[in-house]
Amino acid sequence: MSKIYSIVHEISWQLGVICVLASIVLKILPTKLPVTPRGALVLAAVLFLCALATPEARKTPPSP
Repeated sequence: MSKIYSIVHEISWQLGVICVLASIVLKILPTKLPVTPRGALVLAAVLFLCALATPEARKTPPSP
């Protein structure tokens, strides 16, 4: 189970970084995509919160 938490933490952190970079690119280069830079930043914030919450979930005792 610890390995799963590590994988979730790593993936959510990396996707958050990718979303921040994508929001910068969307801001600089005008595109016709239906995604706004603000939406990409909101998604990045959610992914970073997920990455922060994963170690806390690891600390909780397993349910019986």
